[in-house]
This record gives sequence, structure tokens and C-alpha cells, in this order.
Amino acid sequence: MRYWRILLVPIVLLWAVLSSCSSSEVTQTGSNPGRGDRGRPGGGRTVESRAISIRAYRAKREPISTYIVSNTTLEAIRKVTVYARLNAIIEEIMVEEGAFVGEGDVLLRLEDREVRNEYEQASIAVDEAVLGLRQGEVQVQLSAADYERSLDLFEQRLISKQEFDQVTLTNRIDGLALETAHQRLEAARARLRAATIQLEYTEIPSPIDGVITERLVEVGDRVNGNEEVFSVSEFPPLWARIFVPERDLPQLKVAQKAQVRVDTFPDQDFEATIKMINPTVDATSGTVKVTFEMERTDRLRPGMFGTVYIATETRPDAIVIPKKAVLRERDENRIFVITAENLVEKREVVLGFSEEDRVEVLEGIQEGEDVVTVGYEGLADGYAVNIISWEGAPPPEVPSVSVASEPASSPEERGPADRLSPPQGRDTPPRQQARRRSPGSRGPGGQAMPPEMVDRMMDRLMQNPEVKEEYEARLARDPELATDSEKKRVFTQEMMRQFRGDFRRQ
Repeated sequence: MRYWRILLVPIVLLWAVLSSCSSSEVTQTGSNPGRGDRGRPGGGRTVESRAISIRAYRAKREPISTYIVSNTTLEAIRKVTVYARLNAIIEEIMVEEGAFVGEGDVLLRLEDREVRNEYEQASIAVDEAVLGLRQGEVQVQLSAADYERSLDLFEQRLISKQEFDQVTLTNRIDGLALETAHQRLEAARARLRAATIQLEYTEIPSPIDGVITERLVEVGDRVNGNEEVFSVSEFPPLWARIFVPERDLPQLKVAQKAQVRVDTFPDQDFEATIKMINPTVDATSGTVKVTFEMERTDRLRPGMFGTVYIATETRPDAIVIPKKAVLRERDENRIFVITAENLVEKREVVLGFSEEDRVEVLEGIQEGEDVVTVGYEGLADGYAVNIISWEGAPPPEVPSVSVASEPASSPEERGPADRLSPPQGRDTPPRQQARRRSPGSRGPGGQAMPPEMVDRMMDRLMQNPEVKEEYEARLARDPELATDSEKKRVFTQEMMRQFRGDFRRQ
């Protein structure tokens, strides 16, 4: 105990210096006929009224919706893999990844010397077959004429039966030779068509209109039949597929609009439309696949990760506040409402729709009332606050940034005169506001208090395990406490007030 008394003496002296540097003091003299200063009837005393610096938001009416939300990955409507159909060496690549191609555009060329040689041989074979066919046709004509003459002579018994049979057989043989010539011609033409196809395979075209998304070969590579060489995707538009619980199925229909937000452009929403809803429910997961068609834009790419928001109900005239203004206490939702006297009132509220960082308030607050969004740690009913900034655009009748001030003392630390002193804030008389200054920014004589003094006091106070535990707890709630000199000064003063009381009681 003696050690702590010795330690607290320099700390108390430093606290006194720090308190003298406080710039948010407003000196008032108040009296209470029933209770004077420290119990002396009729006694007046000088008090300090300090307001906790906070950020605020003015509740207003605006639309808010409830959503079905699901993650998705954007996909191309069609993705086609292009294969080589020939064993050959790549001679020339016509396109690169990212190039737009039309159906039939040549993507690459293969070396065609061997294939072209086969094509020319097949072409010559066709010509030969044509000549053979013509010869066969002439031979058949001669055989037919001989047969007719022989038939007349045989009927007149001018030639023997054997001679007639010989002419007849020759005529039939010539007819079969003509049929063979026809077949040879068809076979030659088939070989020519095959050679033509092989020659066409030396140029690999795009099967669809789309974008080259992958090139898998280089010039000089030897490719084999059925080897992948390119990937082509058709987009825009893109598709986004999600799986929704079957209980949400009645809220969805084809052509329903939705919004998609991708990680690449977090501040932009892209419009999507339900293209199709799978007619079956997955028995394992109890979900239904829903496919969206994205709007046509060059900013989106297949493979982008995003989130789909499907608005199922919208309330156009809801009272909305930021989510961070709501405190969850014992299964109840509460907020700090700022009164006209710049004092806070803790209220229970009933919440409605929730949308990202906004929430609807069904009961507990009216339009135009101000709520605390930042700085409500340590607040309680009746505490004075000073609005240093507003969430979003400030209301038109107040400045965008107001003057910051000291944290308010708790109701237990304030005396009767404190409770009777005029509230500080927006309704403070002009002369009083002129006497207020930014907390910790100026000390006596208008000189700035060096942050080193605060740091030294912090180092001394941290030797107390209770102070260290409280500091770590507040640091977890507000990480800026470690770097913000103003918050460090406020914390130091609060701890000094507590330990000054302990010192006096010892």
C-alpha cells in the first residue's frame, strides 16, 4: 500500500497539469435551495460540465427492402473447347487470348504439304476414273451395236448359236465394266473428299462467336488429333447461377430482376434477370438452381465472384438508421437518442427489415430524431454529448462538424449543481460556446499540451493491473485508442479521477 501511495503522488500531480489543459470546461455557478454544496444548504459551487464526443445520424424515411442473398460465380453462356483434327506441326497462330472472333474465323494454320500432296493425288485419281468411265461408256455402245447386228443375223440363221452367244456375253461384260468404272469414279471422288477434309483441317476455325479465353499451343508444336488447342467463350451476356432454399421458391419467377455485386467493383451494382428456374428440387440439399442473365457490359468477366441480391419485398416509407447505432442487450435492441438539450436517452426499439448497414425501426423512434452511432461506449441516460460529425450528409440546419468536447462525468460523480447547470451543445448560448475549445488542443495560455505528457502518464498508470485490464478491454472495442491522442488523454483523465479518489480514501 505504501508503494502505491508513493507511485500515485507524481501521477496525481501530472493529472492536475492535464486537467488544467482541458479545453472544454464551461464554468457555471448553480444553487439548489434544498441541497447546497456538499450538503451545505444554499451553498453554491463551481462545476465542470463535460460532454462526450460522438457521431450522430438523423433518422429519416427512405425505402428499404428484404432480400434473398446468395454467392455466385459468373459464367459464360457457352464455353467451347477447340480441338485439332490432324497430326501436324503448327505453322501460324492467327489470334491471341482476349481476341473477339466470329464463327468460322481461322484461329491457327497447320503445315499442309503432306496433306496437300494427298489431295492432289486424289484429284488425279478422280480424273483417271472419269476417263475410265468414258472409255467404258464407249465400249458399251460398241457392244450394244454388235449385239443388235448379231441378233438380226441369228434370227435370219446367218450366224451360229455359238457366235451369237459370244456377242451377247461380250455385251454383258462391257456393261459390267461400265458399272465398275462408275464405282471407281465414286471411290476416287470419296478419296478426294477425304483429302479435301484433311486439307481443311490444316486451318482450325472458331466454332462460335466469342472471345478466346485460352490458347494452349505455340508455333512449331506438333499437335495430334483430338488435342485441345483453344477455348472460346460466348459473352456478354454472362450467367450467374445460385441455389436457393425451396421455401423461397414461391418468391421467385422468371424475368424477375435482381442486383449482383462483384468483388472487383464493390461500389457498383449490376442488373440481372432470372432466365430459368430448375423444375426440380435437389433432394440432398433441399435447394433449387436459379440461373440469372447479367446485363451486357464489358466490365464483367467469367469467373468473377459476386453476390446476388433478390428483393422480395420493399417498404418505400420506412424509418431507417445505421445498424451500428443499435446495441443488443439481454435479447433487446436499444439505441441512444439525443434530446434537444444534447442529453442522451436510452430507448428500446423494435426492428424491421435489415439491408447491409441499414435497419428499419418499427417502434421506438420518430423521423427526425438523432441517434448516437459512434462513441456510445460508457454512455447512460442523462449523459451530455457533443456531436462532432454526422453519418453521411449532415442535416441542413447544423454544421457538418461541430466542436468536440470532454467526456461527461457519470451521474454518480456529478453533484446537485452539476445536474442544475445548463446543458452544453447545440442550444448553448453564443457566449458560452465561444468560451469552449477543442478538448486537449490548448492548455493555459493557449499553448498546446504535448502528447508526451499523456504517454508518460499512460506508462505510469499501466503499472496498475486494473488499469491495464480496463485499457485492453476498451482497446478491443475501439482500436483507435492506441493511436488517437485525444482518446488516450480522455482515458488517462478518467483513470486519474478514479485513482485520485482511491488515494484520498486511503
